[in-house]
Amino acid sequence: MLVVISLNVSGAGPVFNVLDYGAHPDGSTNSTEAFQSAIQAAKSAGGGTVFVPAGNYVTGPIELVSDLVLHLDAGATLQFPAMKRPFTKGRQQGIECLTPVPLIGGHDLHNVTITGRGVLTTDNAAWLKLMPRTKASEDDPGSANGPNWEHLLQDLEVKTPAPDADYQKAAPELRPSFVRFMNCTNVLVEGVHFVGSPMWTVHLLYTDNAVVQNVIIETYPGVHTDGIAVDSSRNVRIAGCYIDTGDDGIVLKSGKDADGRRVNRPTENVSIANCTVHHAHGAVTLGSETAGGIRNVVAENITCQGTAMGVRIKSRRGRGGTVEDVRLNNWTMEDVGEAINVTTDYMMEGEKQSAAEPISERTPVFRNIAISGITIKGAKLAIDIVGLPEMPISGLRISDVIDSAKAGMRGSFTDALELHHVQINADAGPAFLVQDSKELELDGVATRTPVAGAPVIRLESCPGAVVRNSRAFAGTGTFLSVARGELKDVVLEGNVVSEARTPAEEAVMKSGSDVRNRERVNP
Repeated sequence: MLVVISLNVSGAGPVFNVLDYGAHPDGSTNSTEAFQSAIQAAKSAGGGTVFVPAGNYVTGPIELVSDLVLHLDAGATLQFPAMKRPFTKGRQQGIECLTPVPLIGGHDLHNVTITGRGVLTTDNAAWLKLMPRTKASEDDPGSANGPNWEHLLQDLEVKTPAPDADYQKAAPELRPSFVRFMNCTNVLVEGVHFVGSPMWTVHLLYTDNAVVQNVIIETYPGVHTDGIAVDSSRNVRIAGCYIDTGDDGIVLKSGKDADGRRVNRPTENVSIANCTVHHAHGAVTLGSETAGGIRNVVAENITCQGTAMGVRIKSRRGRGGTVEDVRLNNWTMEDVGEAINVTTDYMMEGEKQSAAEPISERTPVFRNIAISGITIKGAKLAIDIVGLPEMPISGLRISDVIDSAKAGMRGSFTDALELHHVQINADAGPAFLVQDSKELELDGVATRTPVAGAPVIRLESCPGAVVRNSRAFAGTGTFLSVARGELKDVVLEGNVVSEARTPAEEAVMKSGSDVRNRERVNP
């Protein structure tokens, strides 16, 4: 009774208790019909709250309606068995297609909320038995889904949309999102606890004005179980979440390749704050589906532990789209693979290395990205930046970073890359290795753990580079090393290098120093 009064006072409208519509809180019988009856009653009343009291419920897909609050009381657990679902129009990994209906969600809705302290659960392993992916073998790169999915992707590069038969054949190979809102406005997901997911956990698709806050997502080690996916959506706020997942934690996307460019809807105006991410491929990831563009993004006060990557911004030839005007501030990372990864040379599962090509709508563009205030403890690789020869990463600014790692910073094909007050304490190799980059600025860079036989800074084909206000600490052999004949192209200002045995030298490129062909942490 107290719950009902509280909900009514909060302005949630009339309350529809699922028990009154035949739901079974002991899990003895499937309660799908009861949930849908309660939701339809709320719809008929012009809106309201569907209340799920404590108990264990087994249910199939739950389709939401406008002006609805789905409230899961503390102690309520909704279990969704893995089973074949009907299909509906949607988007899967950046491709518009037929997809299984989400476990919870709806399309073309407004004013819809999922809230409470209850648990939503399913088993990723059981879903993979129903819709297995094709694993890579020999020359076959595999597939995130199956052979018909790969055939659809190939046909879409010839003509988009593809023939209807391609979509029909691919649909049974796909797994549903746990929660998906499509073409919706004024969405709130708050407080609930996800355990397991078929695929992406909270999927915001073509949605405007959405808030995801104070949710717990525990889907590790689930395959493709991205925590929160913002997909060609705008005006999104994500805050106070804990995410432990087998794929990217919080990820922003905007369509893949030719089909994504046809749709051409950006993800924009996204703020992310005060979140903790565990185990994920990337804590906060932009891409690799960038075809519609990603812009106006802020992610601050993020803690990540045990992730394959921390900051992850990725795309590749063929995607197209522009990622721009991004600020990532105030992070801590511990025991990560690559702490900061920015690349336009990424390969998604099922893809092969791409060859250089002329600039076109297929060429991804990264520009005006700022990363600052980052503390990293125990990374395999500190910073990895890889642009394309035909389209360097432009205007990337990294500042106020302290990083302990097995290997230091490496970068290639950048334009106007700036590092300000970056300290990298690496176990091997140069602390800073940059190649094929124009207008490079290294300001206040240093290592307190110089490596014997390796320079602190190694530059190759970096005309116009500036190294200023940097310091060589005790034990430094060579502070700055450049390729033969290139020292004249580097400006040195205000550096303190008295502790270095060799302040600057020209040396032959060392075997294995090329960053472009070296194996990376790419889960």
